[in-house]
Amino acid sequence: MPCSPIHTKTARELGRRRFLRGTVAGLGCAVGLPLFEAMLHRNGHAFASGEPLPLRVGSWMFGNGAPPEEWTPAATGPDWAPKGCLLPLGDATVKPYVSVISGTDLGVGFGDHIMSRAVAFSGATNGAPTGAQADAASTMLSVDQVAADLLGATTAFRSVELGVSKASVMGAGTDEFSCSMRDGQLLPAEFSPLNLFNRLFAGFQPDTRILDTRLGVIDAVRADAQELQAKLGSADRQRLDAHLQGLSELETRLLSEPPTCNPPTAPGDPQDEGAQEPLSTRSQLMLDVLAQALACDLVRVFSLRFNQAISDTVFWEIGNVEGLHTITHDPSKRANYTSAVAFTMEQFAYLLTQLATIPEGEGMLLDRCAIYCSSDLADGQQHTVSDYPVLVAGRAGGALASGNHVAATGKRTSAVALTLLQAVGDQLGTPVTSFGDASYGATEPISEMLV
Repeated sequence: MPCSPIHTKTARELGRRRFLRGTVAGLGCAVGLPLFEAMLHRNGHAFASGEPLPLRVGSWMFGNGAPPEEWTPAATGPDWAPKGCLLPLGDATVKPYVSVISGTDLGVGFGDHIMSRAVAFSGATNGAPTGAQADAASTMLSVDQVAADLLGATTAFRSVELGVSKASVMGAGTDEFSCSMRDGQLLPAEFSPLNLFNRLFAGFQPDTRILDTRLGVIDAVRADAQELQAKLGSADRQRLDAHLQGLSELETRLLSEPPTCNPPTAPGDPQDEGAQEPLSTRSQLMLDVLAQALACDLVRVFSLRFNQAISDTVFWEIGNVEGLHTITHDPSKRANYTSAVAFTMEQFAYLLTQLATIPEGEGMLLDRCAIYCSSDLADGQQHTVSDYPVLVAGRAGGALASGNHVAATGKRTSAVALTLLQAVGDQLGTPVTSFGDASYGATEPISEMLV
């Protein structure tokens, strides 16, 4: 049902191509296309005003790397099959959106958790001594904060930084930083789903303009039909009545359709029980709020740090009794290491499933997302930084080729983040030509990741 400026015309007879026309917000509207296209261009990628549907960017960090033998798929291309760590991403809803980027090198030599975290997420480091300053960040912006500068000015919240596990190095206190880096600092993370909800949704009212306009089109067309009925014979009036009945049924469906922006109810606020962190409960409540905040366009940029670099998070829900950092350095507990990484990927898959089932335009919300997922090391046991574990989820509005295993041997890990940011920036008319610094950054994208 396209809308255009009104052009009036008088005629003695009704032409064969006459449409029912109405007026909504100063525009003439004709019943010629499905009503659901009333507010969108025919390609489903922009509003009728020409404003593109929003893009979203996120980053996801899991600490202590991953066993490469249980991470990197054997086959490249779209037919990759997930191994142990990535089994949760094998679901038919999620896998077509996820690309595994293997073979990249961080470029830092020996892998120090803190330095590698900075380079993996910002393409730079602040030069902190090995093992020092657990909160050390970077001289450059992390991937999500580069995106926040591109996207964050148009939403109520520039970005959100989230965390799940507070476990620190070998059980020494807590770590409440995110994986987001700005102004040489790690930004603090929000660990409470309830606090996140209150921050984002307190006083929020969904924008009903799209639904209101669609219903207004129906009302306007009905008014035009009443004028037309006086000019028709009995048989034609019956045909017109049948047509209007179809509009009434469509109106009923519109009113009963769940809105894309569906603000959640206030979540619980799970607390630790002794030494046990409520990892899956806290994560999923947090992700429920995040998904709806993205759908409601309250925020377009996020980071989620599941567990921190060097963290000794105890994945008790899958039977582990020791902290993850301790487990990674015990060769006899490789299976425990794999299961812990798979647990974090299960939570990542939970978020992707949420985003892949929220309609937006002609696709789903995840079609308009670009999410970077990585760690602070490659293999946590050996402290390696080659064949780095990196995933990219989403299609960035059609700019990213999703669902592939891309073997990017010889490329810098920073090139993955650069490619993601270029896919977004080019659509905004703000090209991103580099990511990171001269030592660890990248200036050339990975072409196989792009459409």
